[in-house]
Amino acid sequence: MMLKQKKLTDQEAHKLFTKFAAPVFRAAKTPSQQKGAEGLTRSLWLALLTGHDIETTMFEDMKKLLNIQTEDLAVIKDRYYSEMKPSITSEELSLLRVYFKVRKK
Repeated sequence: MMLKQKKLTDQEAHKLFTKFAAPVFRAAKTPSQQKGAEGLTRSLWLALLTGHDIETTMFEDMKKLLNIQTEDLAVIKDRYYSEMKPSITSEELSLLRVYFKVRKK
């Protein structure tokens, strides 16, 4: 027998994004840093939801397309893998993938 999976509300999905984004927003002090943090966290959020292959591609693209220096990219990757990604449980990630209708290949 399969149990019906809980569905996230809009508010719950937003709370999870806020929890995920918190490490970046704590470091953003100025309005321009906060604006940059918003774009960065949205990209990282998308990578989280879509999986490892997209994470890898996104970090490569950040370096090439955005001309992010290797040291800066290392800081972003470290924060993503050590703080942001672990803030979302595998159960929460599954619920988010259903909520956002993420399809796996």
